[in-house]
Amino acid sequence: MQYMPVAKLEAFEKTSVDLAAFAKVLGHPARICILRQLAANGEMPCMEIVAALPLSQPACSRHINDLRKAGLLKSRTLGSNVFFRIDESVLNQFCQTMNLLLHTDS
Repeated sequence: MQYMPVAKLEAFEKTSVDLAAFAKVLGHPARICILRQLAANGEMPCMEIVAALPLSQPACSRHINDLRKAGLLKSRTLGSNVFFRIDESVLNQFCQTMNLLLHTDS
């Protein structure tokens, strides 16, 4: 996931670029609310997530899709329902990498 022009990205180490892209996905309150809902409730059907947010269904779907593309959400389909849950391993990896990066003695 790249948000800066390539020339600017090349000036930074890959770990920093990857962490910044991941952090950007977390940079919207709707996405934080989605993660909080899932953390509190575990797996949820998409329409329950939508019902819990003060946004339109298309807007919620875009935010859910952004989280899914970043690897933060796993999904499964049951009939006509799509259920989402947090992929804890991806979130934990981000936190560990950020912690290591910030606390490495230079």
